[in-house]
Amino acid sequence: MSLKDITKSLHTEAEKTAFAKLLLSGKIDNDTYANYLYQMLAVYDPIEFSAEEQGFLKNLPGIKRISKIYQDYLELKEEGKQYTLTPNTVAYHTYLINLANDPARRHLIKAHMYVRHMGDLFGGQYIAKSVPGQGRFYQFNDVEGLKAAIREELTDDLGDEACVAFLWAIAIMKELGGV
Repeated sequence: MSLKDITKSLHTEAEKTAFAKLLLSGKIDNDTYANYLYQMLAVYDPIEFSAEEQGFLKNLPGIKRISKIYQDYLELKEEGKQYTLTPNTVAYHTYLINLANDPARRHLIKAHMYVRHMGDLFGGQYIAKSVPGQGRFYQFNDVEGLKAAIREELTDDLGDEACVAFLWAIAIMKELGGV
């Protein structure tokens, strides 16, 4: 069974959250989106750091999102405005750091890359048209090439961890959506 099949119901659940619908509605305001980007900085940083440290990014040129997220965040953040990480963002960040530091499980960071980065390559292309600002977060030089390269990195043991990644994404979106 493919990761797509294993995570299908959770992917559908994530898409149905109020916040995901807001992201796609074209009605998200600068402040709300800047707060979302702030949360994503804390999510993508440990994923990309660990993936790079383990050599997973060597065949994925242009996949890293952290600087793009930060550029979008700076573009939209109101001067003097301070955002706070949500409890689930903090917990997920901690989870990712612990995963990255566990020699027996650290390779499972690929499951989180699959959920986050493949989502950016697919759904992110629609989100980019609906959010304020330039949407650098979702701009890639070679969308199809990156999708194929990520698929080559995937292994059969990532299914359970990909479900965990989706559960974290859902929890964060529910917090941001006020649920």
